[in-house]
This record gives sequence, structure tokens and C-alpha cells, in this order.
Amino acid sequence: MTAYIDHIVIAATDLNDLVTRFTQLTGVEPIPGGRHDFGTANALVPMSTPEGSYLELIGPDPEADAVTEDNFAIASTSTKNPRVAGWCIRPEDLGKLAQQRGTRTEAMSRHTPEGTTLSWRLIVPERGVDYAPVPFAIDWEDSPHPSKIAEPKAGIHSLKVQGAESFEVEFPVEFAEGEPYLELVLDTPKGQVNLKDI
Repeated sequence: MTAYIDHIVIAATDLNDLVTRFTQLTGVEPIPGGRHDFGTANALVPMSTPEGSYLELIGPDPEADAVTEDNFAIASTSTKNPRVAGWCIRPEDLGKLAQQRGTRTEAMSRHTPEGTTLSWRLIVPERGVDYAPVPFAIDWEDSPHPSKIAEPKAGIHSLKVQGAESFEVEFPVEFAEGEPYLELVLDTPKGQVNLKDI
């Protein structure tokens, strides 16, 4: 089954601080994405490479009481440092992939600053971990893809995934053995940037 990189999650306990750090490091300003129903908010960075992908900068929603579901390695992990926390693929058939993994899909949504609601189905990421090397997966159904929010000003140079078995994805991801970790290098207006420095 063909799968594509949909987005990569950069997580932190303070979204505004994360956006500032990212902008200073890369020269690219993330775009407000909106709020989730489970207590988080995000900002988006469309990527030119691979086409149709983006970065999701995510953190607790300052207007919410609490993060109610720790799907994105924020609320109950051992580290509070900003990090490349997980990655998401877009398979040709989400239901078939869920069946192969012995799991199910969940319906989710996000409310954009413009007042619209995006809906999708997801094989959720591992909860409560600092790094999730096994990708979660998404089907955007009829919602517009977030990578179209603006013209991309950066691209993914390389992605190294440590601690997961390799599989075929339509981008040259480097898989390695070891403790779970993700290393992301971007091509940006400020040159190549390794997000471990964020």
C-alpha cells in the first residue's frame, strides 16, 4: 500500500514560544491553524518537499481548561522541551491499514481561526511518549488539506526515524535501530536547519 508523509508534529508545552523559536530558527513564520476539541491548538508550516506535506506545531490551547487527550505527546511525557514528537502518513486506504495494524480509526476535528471546521479520520499516535517513531495515519475525507493554507517557504531535507521497523513511504525516510527518536532537517530561507536545535 502506498503511503505519503502527511505531516510531522513538533510539540511543546507553550505554543506561542514554539512559534517564536521556529520563526527565529528558520526564517519562516507558522500560520495559526486553530483549536482541537481535546485541549490543544496548533500552527502550520506548509512544506514544498514532499509536496502536500506540512509541519504541525502543537501545544496546549491557552483558552482550554486542560489537555483532555494526550494524543500528541504533550500532557504526560517526561520532557517539557520542544521536540519532533511524531509523524503522520496518508495511506491510500486508511481502513485497510487499521485492519492490518489490528486497530480502529477515530473521527476528529479542528476549528480554524476563520470559523470553519476541518474533519478527518485518524489512526491515533501512541499516547504519553516523548517520541512516537511508529507513524499514525490520517484520511482527510472531504476537508481541504492543511498544506494548502499558504505557499510553502521551506521543505523537508531529511527525516530519520529511530526505534521503528522500516516500511515503504513515498519519501526517503531513514530508519534506524535504537531508542525512539525523530530527527528532522529542513531546507529553509536560513539554510539547512536541524529541529533538534529548536
